[in-house]
Amino acid sequence: MTRRRTARGTGWIITPRPRPLPDDLGDAFSTRAALNAGVSERRLRARDLEAPFHGVRTRRAEASLDPGDEHPAAVEAVRLTSALEVRARAFATVAPPGSFSFGVTAAALWGLPLPLRVLRRAGDTSSPPAARPRKPDVAVLRPHRAVRSAGVRARQLDPRLIGIVERSGLRVTDPATTWIYLAPELTVDELIVVGDAIVHEPRIRGMIRGATGSGLATIEDLACALALGRRQGAAKLRAALPHLRVGAASPPETRLRLACVRAGLPEPHLDYDVFDARGHPIGFTELAFVEYRVLVEYEGDHHRRDRRQWNRDIEKHAACVAAGWEVVRLTADHVRPNCGPAVRRIRDALWRAGWRP
Repeated sequence: MTRRRTARGTGWIITPRPRPLPDDLGDAFSTRAALNAGVSERRLRARDLEAPFHGVRTRRAEASLDPGDEHPAAVEAVRLTSALEVRARAFATVAPPGSFSFGVTAAALWGLPLPLRVLRRAGDTSSPPAARPRKPDVAVLRPHRAVRSAGVRARQLDPRLIGIVERSGLRVTDPATTWIYLAPELTVDELIVVGDAIVHEPRIRGMIRGATGSGLATIEDLACALALGRRQGAAKLRAALPHLRVGAASPPETRLRLACVRAGLPEPHLDYDVFDARGHPIGFTELAFVEYRVLVEYEGDHHRRDRRQWNRDIEKHAACVAAGWEVVRLTADHVRPNCGPAVRRIRDALWRAGWRP
């Protein structure tokens, strides 16, 4: 049972809790599928459901509390990305055959990092929790007509320039094509951040590396996609492509690498394995200036919240120092709103190690 106030606010009315929906409907479903599964029309009007599109229902998400120790922008980005994914899945239940997600929506479905301004609905400049997610980006291939719906951003695309795959049950542009179609909305640096995330080769476990080319795509894949034909934003893509690197595991690492190079510092090695004097593995680090024996560790909030991780970090950093490395430890405050404080700390460490401009 649930409670709600009366119209005059003088008491409480007890209302029945909505009957559970069939699990196989998922979080987004068409009303036709629900009716066929035995769900009543009255149940489809219950307050625990939303209607983002005609003939579609989604389960209303439970409000989640701000964890407090995450940057507000990161919290909002996660919320808007999740909401965009839900809306994309919701529209897919009634989308015409042959349609697929592309651009920002495809990037969200691939789990790629995106700036807040493109995740928010156009014209919405409010701050969390009021900011609304953008409309899903939906396309079809020529000569089919673009989707007609007020709730989506529709496009008609050239089949010669598109790669389409299935991602978690949805038709979506492949990672290389997705990167290409982000160009109209992202800056060069943002395209580098997303490109690094696409080509990143995740480790299997600890010091065990993933296979070469085990990322979502390779730099060569992105270059080939760009070379297929005329692209909107091609100048930005060509400017970003030479700056992509395989080893960056997060947006702060990419931004920090770019800031170091632009400040005249040496370009660091990424995702670098560190060993002691006897050749025993110590661990791996985000950035390393190998010639000067300087390591850079970017520590997100999980390093602080996880006691075991915190203890491992202490042991790892002590072992690195014993092996002759200087460790520069950075947090989000050193890279937001820009990387100036981080670059100064790294420059000081390189100077102590003998580097000169």
